[in-house]
Amino acid sequence: MKSKRIIIKLISVVLVSVMIISSFATSAFAATILSKADREEYAVNACDEIVRIAREQIGFYEDNTNKFTTWYYGYETDAYWCSIFVSWCADQIGAVGTSVPKRSACSSMRNWFDIRGDYYPVTSDYVPKKGDIVFINTEVDGTDAVHHVEIITENGFFGGKDNPRIKCIGGNTSDLNFNGSEYVTEKTRPLNGSRAQIVGYAHPKYEKSMGLIGRANAFSEKTKLPFAKLIESKFISLIYSMEVAWSNFTTSVQMSVQKSNEKFKNTCAEIDARINSIGKKSDNVDSSVENSTSVIEETTESA
Repeated sequence: MKSKRIIIKLISVVLVSVMIISSFATSAFAATILSKADREEYAVNACDEIVRIAREQIGFYEDNTNKFTTWYYGYETDAYWCSIFVSWCADQIGAVGTSVPKRSACSSMRNWFDIRGDYYPVTSDYVPKKGDIVFINTEVDGTDAVHHVEIITENGFFGGKDNPRIKCIGGNTSDLNFNGSEYVTEKTRPLNGSRAQIVGYAHPKYEKSMGLIGRANAFSEKTKLPFAKLIESKFISLIYSMEVAWSNFTTSVQMSVQKSNEKFKNTCAEIDARINSIGKKSDNVDSSVENSTSVIEETTESA
């Protein structure tokens, strides 16, 4: 009986391992059998596709409970959805979870790209490309905080060196007249402006999604068995939870360090102020002693 239980456990472990591996095998297999030229062509096609999908949504107007938030959470709920919109577009071309993360938070999406080496601050020499993702600070406070994300629709900058701009499409944003915040709109955004400040770009590796869409359609998402898709979605959710926890932890540590630095600076400033105060008192005492000495000398001479 004991040996049978061990055998059953081993078979269970093998089956679970096979299910997990099968959920990722399609894209991995396609990536190995296609050449570098094929992968590059695929990435270009994927960029065109995600922009096409995003443009099909231009003019969409609805409150924060809509088809995008329902897709993300699995039920109707109110939520900010600019990052969700980017994830939704990636999902439509089979690239979510491989080339683009499924995220509701802009900062978490940036972290996902950053830890993979696919994020480029605006201060770098990187020139954004069609299909890239742009991260925006809507508070325009000079920091690299991220409050909004959009999909870049054209290669490079526009407007010359004096006023460089990029073209992009975003959800949960205003219309072309900057009214509201529940639209899907394509805009030409300046790198710096009174309404928004671009802080960086992400260049998704769309070739990682090969086998899910495009010319390698023999390995399409539709060929995955339901249980494999379920395992994959749970696995992606687990990774997402871990990354959010790590992001919160690092943010907490940074805030603690910042508070400690500020406290240290304030303490140093207070010590300097006290030293200066003591120095001034010492000068006053020395001055009083000198005056007293002068008075004594004058009195002695008069006597």
